[in-house]
Amino acid sequence: MKVQRQSLHGAAVPAPIEEFALGESPPPARVETSRRARGKTPPETGPNLSERLLSALKLCVGLAVVVAASTAVAYSLHRYALTTTRFGIKNVELVGAKRLSTDEVRALGGMEIGKNLFAFDTRVAEERLLADPWVSSAHVLRRLPNTLHVEITERDAAAIAVLGDRPFLVTSEGEPFKEVKPDDPTDLPLITGVSAGDWARDRVGAEERLRTGVDLLRQYERLGMARVHPAEEVSLQASGYTVLTVGQKGIALELGRAPFARKLAMAAEVVGELGAKGRTPGIVFLDNEAHPERVVVRMR
Repeated sequence: MKVQRQSLHGAAVPAPIEEFALGESPPPARVETSRRARGKTPPETGPNLSERLLSALKLCVGLAVVVAASTAVAYSLHRYALTTTRFGIKNVELVGAKRLSTDEVRALGGMEIGKNLFAFDTRVAEERLLADPWVSSAHVLRRLPNTLHVEITERDAAAIAVLGDRPFLVTSEGEPFKEVKPDDPTDLPLITGVSAGDWARDRVGAEERLRTGVDLLRQYERLGMARVHPAEEVSLQASGYTVLTVGQKGIALELGRAPFARKLAMAAEVVGELGAKGRTPGIVFLDNEAHPERVVVRMR
């Protein structure tokens, strides 16, 4: 028995029902959005674009006018400040000077009275002041409306070092800073034993030796003995052996090598005891390294 298959040709077939929960599928895009995505919406043209370009141009022109006006005003003010007599230099205030007078500082720094305060180059003035060997630091400041304020630090002369046959003033740091001239102080202790050749060969070592001599003088000045027998000369040998000569009669303190504090105290005690008896030693030996507590005195 044959089963006849039902023919579906030309028959309507019902479609399955499709149901979607809310949010599972996005809503269809609008036609306008779709067109824009495909680039089919024409670019914005017309009066709106022209107005924007015109506004931008006006803004640029306005900014240019403002900048030009500001520049002109600034230039005028700058020129006025550099040329007006209202800011002419009338006063020079000097702070820190011990040897140099206000007139000398004015001359050294080229500080001309009446010159415009803003046109005056303070850096050049500082360089000119530093060219003087007595000046170790210099600062020049403007103070409106008519004043230059000058702050300087001067070097101190602690001794005179004889380098070869030329005497130099030496600072408390052992730095020779100028050759002695007739108007320089000469009532200072001498430091000898450092030659010009030593200075040329080993400047660092020579400065160290000079510093040792200055430090020795400083230690000696703290003693009461220094008021009776002021220091006259420090002789520094290359080996470190040191002799300090004091007093008008030239008492030689053979100190040997550093340190010197205890040796100086012993010398002061011995010289003081002899002085109380009306006697003055010629040489006091304090250089016994094996027995540093021993003092040997050679009378005149």
